[in-house]
Amino acid sequence: MSRSPIEIPCCVDVPDAFVRKARYALDMLLHPLGVQARWVERDALEGGLYYGSRAAGLAPTVVRLAFSEDAPCYYAGREVYDAARATWTEWDGETWPVLFRSASDGQPDLVASAFFWLSGWQEYTVRERDQHGRFPFKASLQYRLNTAVRPVVDAYREILREHLEAGGIPVQPRRWGGKRWAFCPTVDIDMVRKWRGRRLMGELARSIFPGEGDNSSFGERLHAFREAVQARMKGGDPYVAAMKRIVDEIVGRGGTATFFLKGGAYSPYDVAYRLSDLVLTDRVEEFIGARFEIGLHPGYHAYTHAGHLLTERKRVEALSRTPLVSVRQHYLRYDGHITPKLHQAAGFRIDSTLGFSEHEGFRNGTCIPFRLYDPVADEPLSLWEMPVAAMDAALFNRRMLDAVGACLVIEGLLETVRRFGGVCVVIWHNLLWDERDHPGWGKHFLFTLEQATAGGAYVCSLQGALQA
Repeated sequence: MSRSPIEIPCCVDVPDAFVRKARYALDMLLHPLGVQARWVERDALEGGLYYGSRAAGLAPTVVRLAFSEDAPCYYAGREVYDAARATWTEWDGETWPVLFRSASDGQPDLVASAFFWLSGWQEYTVRERDQHGRFPFKASLQYRLNTAVRPVVDAYREILREHLEAGGIPVQPRRWGGKRWAFCPTVDIDMVRKWRGRRLMGELARSIFPGEGDNSSFGERLHAFREAVQARMKGGDPYVAAMKRIVDEIVGRGGTATFFLKGGAYSPYDVAYRLSDLVLTDRVEEFIGARFEIGLHPGYHAYTHAGHLLTERKRVEALSRTPLVSVRQHYLRYDGHITPKLHQAAGFRIDSTLGFSEHEGFRNGTCIPFRLYDPVADEPLSLWEMPVAAMDAALFNRRMLDAVGACLVIEGLLETVRRFGGVCVVIWHNLLWDERDHPGWGKHFLFTLEQATAGGAYVCSLQGALQA
């Protein structure tokens, strides 16, 4: 059970238009340290924490945080942040980018810098999107600063922690199931079966008319088609088998996970499947029996469509027999102006969409769960984000890594999350161990699970991590 937070008086002494942003960022920095702010005015501050430009004359027991007078002006507009403005500060033998500094003493403004990343402010100002309406990795400040796999907000928090401890304010860092860090395996079920009728016809066409770069002989292609037919006739579908093996591998290591199911299909990027399919219902019973979480994986267009979202949620809840807590958008489609508010209105408590679709790393600069922010209404939402660190398709299909390269990437991410005491969320699909079309994906899954377990992680579902 989590310990009660330590409450300390905090004064945010900044222009009115910046108060909500500053309080949100400070809350999110303090929360994982087991510290809760009690907001007070400057004149009532005798200890605790002060963030503002009038630090002179405060009691020596007050911890002072540097404030950038430029930050409120920047956040009053929609200017794209120029990477050349960033400066660097040292922590733990490394340099970390800070986006704002105090003009008076040159100290880094941790609060204004943290707000930029946590609120998704860059996605509010950068208009570039890919063909699926997603914020592209190469448009991100992380790409320009080469910090994608470095959770800069968590480094800010560690600097803040040192300030608090030096000022005599105790902290009690977040624990996950009694452990220092957590690992959340998640699986998106985009397709229940590989060998569907249309897929088999495609395999037949491929055996007759090979694609560009396919150097296999006609006999080899025909043999592959026969294998596909035989696999279906015998019920040996690799996607079905993967769902069961994933459960067995995780349960065998004492963990749980989150499976995301689809409740609708509206576009060529959706593959429809029946929730009443006996294969799927059997798997769902296994998920429930293993105490795994079932979440919603909405259809391609549902990220901006409240009706689709609610309809799909009801369908999947009827199958899972329990209210759904977590949601992840298909194709990681996400509009910061619309999607989180739809999720909140639909009653979800957790989103786990925010990761890069083309690259590993920390899209919001953190590996620790945080509350989402609505920049239009200028207020935090009740929805928590479980940030995605990596996705199998991004590593193998976008980055074109082999199993060795993908395992090296995940090893580094796991070590980073362990270092900062966060939660490593990884997305897989039930394509694992299909060595014909997805070689090395299963090896990558097992390697990740072994590394997390050996590293002392709490292996759990998204809901389990947030409640731990």
